[in-house]
Parts: sequence; structure tokens; C-alpha cells
Amino acid sequence: MKLIIQIFIGICYTMSVFCIGVFFERSVCPFLYHTFHKPVISVVMSTFNRDHALPIAIESILNQTFKDFEFIIIDDGSTDSTWKVIQSYARKDKRIVPLKNEKNKGLIYSLNRGLDQARGKYIARMDDDDKSALFRFERQVWAMEENPEIVVLGTGIMGPTTQPKHYYSYPMIRDPDVVEIDTYLSSGLAHPTIMIRRDFIEKYHIRYDPKYLYAEDTGFYKDVLNNGGKITSISEGLLHLGYINNVTRPDKYYSTQGETFKKVQKDKLAPFFDAPYEILGAFNTDKDKCTILTHMSNKNWKLHILDQDLLDTRKNLFCRKVSLLRHSVKVIHDFWEDHIYVNPKDKTIFRVNVPSEQGKLIREDNQSVTIKWDSYPPEVFQKEKGGTLWRLKKQ
Repeated sequence: MKLIIQIFIGICYTMSVFCIGVFFERSVCPFLYHTFHKPVISVVMSTFNRDHALPIAIESILNQTFKDFEFIIIDDGSTDSTWKVIQSYARKDKRIVPLKNEKNKGLIYSLNRGLDQARGKYIARMDDDDKSALFRFERQVWAMEENPEIVVLGTGIMGPTTQPKHYYSYPMIRDPDVVEIDTYLSSGLAHPTIMIRRDFIEKYHIRYDPKYLYAEDTGFYKDVLNNGGKITSISEGLLHLGYINNVTRPDKYYSTQGETFKKVQKDKLAPFFDAPYEILGAFNTDKDKCTILTHMSNKNWKLHILDQDLLDTRKNLFCRKVSLLRHSVKVIHDFWEDHIYVNPKDKTIFRVNVPSEQGKLIREDNQSVTIKWDSYPPEVFQKEKGGTLWRLKKQ
């Protein structure tokens, strides 16, 4: 009997130690970790009814080569199993901070909740239908540490099947003054790629503004720039944009987004001129961009808002493209689509949108043309639509 009692006490003791250990691991340890550890990065992602997409987005963050981050995921009142997916990952990885809105509040509310919760030196955005390259944070933190004047740093974007790679041993950063000029024509940065310096937005109380519906990033960048911050991006692609292709958007999402952007753009252009709505838009034509930049250049001489030399360079680029397009041919390649300008004197050619890519037209007849690009083998293009369209000929 004494032996049985001793065995029973031993079992109870073992179970007690085990239960206490589990309690500490699942409750106390995560609490202590989140209380005393300040991560370098706070990742903020809002999601709504995306249970099918979440694993890809979440795992692309959890598997980053840069490990010191917290991952704040806000379930914006989902009605599917999104919350269960988030909880499942949170139980496996203590870096995840799951938050839930009791009802759907919208992206802007959820992102601001994430910004308020963030404790990291940097805040990284992520969308639930995208996939980050595994070394995205490593490259962005490196660039932010080396360039303390940068407040918001984006990256290039990739298609679903593009393989990310380092083009340079260290991140190549676009000139922030050029990016600032570009914000008068487009948002300037792909929103889900950005990393933000948290102390700056706390100092100036910057948050996403509800009046910028579906174009909240454009308003956010405007507020950063208005407070003297610099925004720019790394040239290399570090995020697969729209990796999940069966994601739906709210009704009138794109039309509302376009109208919101035009309002922000008109407000930004107000010091230069009263821009008519018909030339505004993030996807306006090169002719419209030429008109806008010409007005800006003419007025900036007195205002000194932007770097005049850079502004004139951008203006000349788009205005030159407008002129060249009148004498260009549309070309469709397997890997790109552009207009090509042919110099009638020596038959040299270049792509209008990528003038650094130059080549030579080495053969032409009524049906086809042959182009030699730098060190690449010659390529044959079939003429279509009276010769105004060249399409790469299949071998």
C-alpha cells in the first residue's frame, strides 16, 4: 500500500510539473516575452475572410531570414475560418500578436489599430494576398540602418512566378527626391512593401486617414512628406504582389480608389496650378504627365518646393516620350511590351519606356523585322496592323 501511495504521489507530482510547465509556456512565457522584448520590426497585416490565402502570406513572414520581429495580425470581423487560422499560427509562434475586431471596421481602422499596438523600431506592412521574399526584411533593415533620413522605404514588386534575387551586394536605393516628384503622379511606393520608421510617425502623430478610402497609402505618404520625412524604395523586387489571384475586392473598390487618388493629387498640385480632373489619375497618360510636370516646372522656379533639376529631368523624360510615340512602333515581346523608336539615319533603336535598352534594326522587309539587342541573339518580329505593331515571332 505504501508503494502504491508513493507511485500515486509521484504521478501527481509529475503531472503538476508538466501542467505548470505547459501553463508557463503557453501563458506566462508569451506574456513575459511580449512585455520585456522590444522587437526590431513590427509587421502589421489586416485580413478579412481570407482563410484560404493566409497560410502563404503568414509563412512568408515567419520564414524571413531576419527573425527579430512581432507579427500583428488583425482579423477585421471575418465570418469564415480566418480567426482559427490566425490562432493556429499564434499557438506555434510567439511572435504573432493576434487581434480581432468584433465587426468589420475596414482596412484603415485595422491598420491604425496595428500601428497603435506596434512596439518595433520599424513597422513593416504586409497584405494577406501577397508573398514576401524571404530576405525582404533583411534588405530593408540594412537600408534603413544605413540611411537614417529615410522614413518610409518600399521595395520593387514581382509577379507570382518571378524568382527574387539580389541584383547588388547591398540594396540600391532610389533617389528620395525623385520619388517625391513621382508622388505627384502616382502613389510612389507599393503599399504592402513599405517599412516605416516608427519614432517619426509617433512624433508627428501620423496615421492612416479615413478620408483617403482605398488610397490610404497616398495620404500617408503625403503626411510624411509634409512633415519633412523622406520616402523611397529599394530597386529590387522583394514582394510578390497579388500572389493569391482569387481574392475579391469590395464593390466599386477601384473606381473609389481612383477618385480618392485624384483628390489627393489635386490637393498636392494646388501650389503649382489648378489641375483639371481630366488629366489626373495614377494611370494617366504620358501626355497628361508631361502637362502636369510642365506646369510644376514653370512654377517651381519661384516656389522652390522640389529639386528643379530633377523636376526638369522628369518633365523632359515624359515630354520626350510623348514626342517619340508619334514616330514609334508598338512591340510585343514574350517578356515585355513597349514602344520602340527607330532612328531613321543609322537604324539604332531603343524602347521608349526603357531608353537604356538599346539595339539595332539589322533587317526589315514587308512582313518582318530583325532586331539585335546588345549582346543578345537577334530576334525576329512579325509585322501586324500595317506595320504599326511588331510581335515576337515564335520559333
